[in-house]
Amino acid sequence: ARRAEADAAAWEARRLARREELLAEPEAQGAVAKISLRLHSGDRLQRSFAADRPVSEVYEWAHCCRPSPVPAEFVLCTSFPVAELADRSATLQEAGLCPSA
Repeated sequence: ARRAEADAAAWEARRLARREELLAEPEAQGAVAKISLRLHSGDRLQRSFAADRPVSEVYEWAHCCRPSPVPAEFVLCTSFPVAELADRSATLQEAGLCPSA
């Protein structure tokens, strides 16, 4: 039980450390996707990404920057029209998330 607690604490520390890296928005060069997430709690996260970044980076940002790592797995969807962002290798431009979503 102590081992599991230690592993969970180490995992959470890595998540929070990565959060600090992901909160810093890079200077935009070219097309930008402005992403706004509404969390289950009703809170919102917002950030800009270069249009050529993969959808997987938005998933990582959402995971690391939300207040709680629960649930461990989640799906990102667009609001209108409602569509799951399933292809994590697609760029934000290819996923239709530019200029904003």
